[in-house]
Amino acid sequence: MNPLRNLVVAGSGTDALLAAVSIKRALPNLPVTLVRDPQAAAGDPAGESTVPSVLQHLVHGVGLQGPEVHLQGRPVWTLGFKCLWGASGSFFRSFDAPFANGLSGFQTVPGFLAAEKGLDASSPGAALMAAGKLFPRDGTNAFKPLEHITGLTFKTESLNGMLLRACRVAGVMIREGKITGFTRDPDTLQLEGGGSLTADLYLDATGSDALLATLAGNTAWTGYDLPCTRAATVLRRRGSEPIRPFTTLETLESGWRWRVEHDDSVGLGTAWNPDFTSDDQACAELVAKAGDPSLVPQVQTWNCGRRTAPWTGNVVAVGDANGFAEPLSSLRLVHLIRHVQWLVRILVENDGMPGDRSRELYNHVAAQAWDETRDFHAIHYRFNSAGTSDFWKAARETGAGDFAEFVDLFQSIGPSPLLANAMPAWPGVVGLEAWLAALLGLGVSFRSHPEIPAMEQKVWDSHCEQRRQMARQAVHAELCLGAARNAVKPAPRVPLP
Repeated sequence: MNPLRNLVVAGSGTDALLAAVSIKRALPNLPVTLVRDPQAAAGDPAGESTVPSVLQHLVHGVGLQGPEVHLQGRPVWTLGFKCLWGASGSFFRSFDAPFANGLSGFQTVPGFLAAEKGLDASSPGAALMAAGKLFPRDGTNAFKPLEHITGLTFKTESLNGMLLRACRVAGVMIREGKITGFTRDPDTLQLEGGGSLTADLYLDATGSDALLATLAGNTAWTGYDLPCTRAATVLRRRGSEPIRPFTTLETLESGWRWRVEHDDSVGLGTAWNPDFTSDDQACAELVAKAGDPSLVPQVQTWNCGRRTAPWTGNVVAVGDANGFAEPLSSLRLVHLIRHVQWLVRILVENDGMPGDRSRELYNHVAAQAWDETRDFHAIHYRFNSAGTSDFWKAARETGAGDFAEFVDLFQSIGPSPLLANAMPAWPGVVGLEAWLAALLGLGVSFRSHPEIPAMEQKVWDSHCEQRRQMARQAVHAELCLGAARNAVKPAPRVPLP
């Protein structure tokens, strides 16, 4: 077995660009070639919503500085999700959910306090979202960025442009060409017009088409039985409405809708099942919600699930070519980054000579993450008691999969730190705090309610009121974005424009 001498990444969108630059940055001595189709279809018009770990990877894994991200990618900060969903009709799921970690001086875990008192001020992020603000003030004329608890939302074109520049800076070789075939002995990538490329390892980052994996014969798929199988997205102009500091998820009669914030526009998407509503009706409702009859929705057929063995032979599927889950949790890029990081780790620890056990490990790690995401999405269907339509009656039959024991234990002992022991994988791709935030927000009942000392309730109420006061005085997203894009250097204290 020879050590890895070169690597080819196939794909034209975000997955391919992010994978190529991440690998090149992690393995600077490895020649990396990115094969892009110049005529590939544009990405999702609604854009990309992410979680805090994606920004961390853009800085540490891609090598971008804060000003570069904001000036080139032009993202909008998001503190989490406002879910118009579940028994209460609405709840906030912030990225700084605090429910499993003990509080100094408290014998009661925060999850029980939040279940008793409400989630809207259970953390700084939740309080800010409830107030419609982004960051707290820092003095009279400045704000304090909280990027450790914020995700970013990007327009696809801006994100890809930023990543393409990063690829060139890192030394990724870029070759334009349309892939037409893959032959064996030796393994060779065939391009339109007669060109070809050979490599020791190939990454399929061609999205849900999984073009390279399919050409190489890797078609085995493990499907997920989630209710929605169709989606449509549009991008509309913002107008004068304020930028919301969160991504919105909303229950519909026969599916659900999401809203992604951009500085000058709004991305909208809707998900449905054709057994309960027609494509035309779903698209018409989306256009009506957007308020612009000239919009033409981009319709997608969802095939939720994962590739059974994404690393087969010398072809590795990453990102959407590896698997797909609906955008209920903004984890799409998290999966891609996880795939790339595990691949790099395996290559480094095996001196560039991965064998069958390495492939099995990669496939196992990817499968665990996809299955957890599937189960996390499943509880949003199973416990949405607010939906009364035939769609929601059927959707509530969705099982929790590998996390069934975890959910059953929650229904017994509530938001206890002991739940970590019931997670099939630790810490998981979703994470214990997000699980607890969703179960509490959905109003899932539990049998064990500890008696909360009166003094602890009083102190908790005081903490919540302090957060609400901070949020009332906080800064709107528009001012924060303007200051960040005008700033020459990142600083903990950014003056308002």
